[in-house]
Amino acid sequence: MPNDPATTASRARFDTTRWSLVAAADSKHSDVAGEALNDLCRAYWRPIYAEIRRRGHAADASQDLTQDFFARLLRHEAFGRADREKGRFRTFLLGALDFFLIDHLRSKQALRRGGGEILLPFSTQEGESWFREQPAYGSTPAEAFDQQWAVVLMDRALEALRDEYRATGRENVFTAVEPFLTADSGADGYEEVCGQISLTPQAFAVAVHRVRRRFRACVREQVERTVRDPAEAALEMKHLFGL
Repeated sequence: MPNDPATTASRARFDTTRWSLVAAADSKHSDVAGEALNDLCRAYWRPIYAEIRRRGHAADASQDLTQDFFARLLRHEAFGRADREKGRFRTFLLGALDFFLIDHLRSKQALRRGGGEILLPFSTQEGESWFREQPAYGSTPAEAFDQQWAVVLMDRALEALRDEYRATGRENVFTAVEPFLTADSGADGYEEVCGQISLTPQAFAVAVHRVRRRFRACVREQVERTVRDPAEAALEMKHLFGL
């Protein structure tokens, strides 16, 4: 139940474990910080996979490297000068990846997926499909990575919003409104769709406004999980979605 006290308390507990908690922890993370780091890694493996692919590694090798990268990260191993104090999980990950790939090139050894452990549930097909669907934006590697990061943020925000509507028995409303989420979609098509969920065009317009507003809030919530200080979320959003 969405209003269940235990569920609410659990979510509140986890919401405090965003990157700020992980960044503040030492090498011996608490269970809560470790859970937060694991969640962040599972959420943002796709930009890392895409970046490894973009740097010229084959699909199979990129899956191996991605698994090994996150396996080391989740074991709290050091990544050279990758600095957690920089404030953003995105920045930390990209810096850590640079040092990881340098070490990989120096070792010239065949790396197994996480040393035999599959820590992230993904398939080559999923990662490869996502990688190929991404437009070749960005004049620099960092910009390309940030744009892929922004896509994942929006995907996760959209899924979180869909779950909210599903939990309250209004998934049909969300499904009808979803094509109109972008601000420039206009009101064309309202009359054709709103009748499917027994709403007047005026009521449907209100529903669109509410979903858009909640979607923006969901995006910000996702961003806040990846910055050290939630006050940095606005700047992070301006950077990511202004590229």
